[in-house]
Amino acid sequence: MRNKMKGIKQLCKQVEQTANITVSTPNDFEWLSGIIFQQLRTSVSVSTLKRLWGYAGQEANPRRNTLDILAKFVGYKNYEAFESAFNDNNEPQSQMFLADAISAEDLDDGDRLQLTWLPDRRCVVTHLGNGRFRVDEAENSKLSVGDTFECHLFINHEPLFLDKVIRQNQQSPLYYVAGQRNGVIIRKL
Repeated sequence: MRNKMKGIKQLCKQVEQTANITVSTPNDFEWLSGIIFQQLRTSVSVSTLKRLWGYAGQEANPRRNTLDILAKFVGYKNYEAFESAFNDNNEPQSQMFLADAISAEDLDDGDRLQLTWLPDRRCVVTHLGNGRFRVDEAENSKLSVGDTFECHLFINHEPLFLDKVIRQNQQSPLYYVAGQRNGVIIRKL
């Protein structure tokens, strides 16, 4: 029973990481129940979630189906697959997560994005099409006005990896990461 509770606590932790929330209030449980339904089209009741998190003051004894739903939410086939991914309490090497993101395929040619990261870096880029961008403004950055690069996904508060950075008079493309420690804030202009 102790190992089962340990696995359930680990699953709850993964659910929070996937949903990008620390569940601690009744509203958090309602939101989490709603987002699980939105993602999987199956429901887990608020009271069940509260029991799993120990919020309701009752010991959790969840049904296998409930654990399977939560495991699917974090990217596993079922709870058994989730359990087998963890050895000696190690964190998984990969996971699903919800994020505020902008995909290049959702941008029109000419759309502009502002990218900012610590300590005081700022760039404005224009989408040229097919995930290709041009730097139009650059402040305190190693990127320069006129540089071009490819990027197909911009995720707020995560590092930004740029592919095929091309500068004037440069023969081979470079690769660049912005906001490696604290992530980048992306805003569509």
